[in-house]
Amino acid sequence: MPRLTLALLAICCGWSAVALAAPQTAQYAPPPPGYHGGPPPPGYSSGPPPCEAVMPTPLRGAARGAAGGAILGGIAGNAGKGAAIGAAVGGIGRAVQRGSARSSGACY
Repeated sequence: MPRLTLALLAICCGWSAVALAAPQTAQYAPPPPGYHGGPPPPGYSSGPPPCEAVMPTPLRGAARGAAGGAILGGIAGNAGKGAAIGAAVGGIGRAVQRGSARSSGACY
């Protein structure tokens, strides 16, 4: 039995190495030789994106924290308390994360 397992593992590794070595493209043809693209259209890359597009809102963080807190609180024996603590921590964490992104210039 161990020999069969080892043989199957070796075959699978060999097939994956062959698959990784072959040149792969997605569902379109590769670009022609010498193609470097071009500059983006005017107004396309005018600056950082808005924070709403980059970072989730603090309410979203609170909802996610409440869900996680309810799960952990349910395991510990008090789902309501876990949800409340998770919502507070999640909301504050997202607010800090968004403020940090805004002050570093990642979004406006």
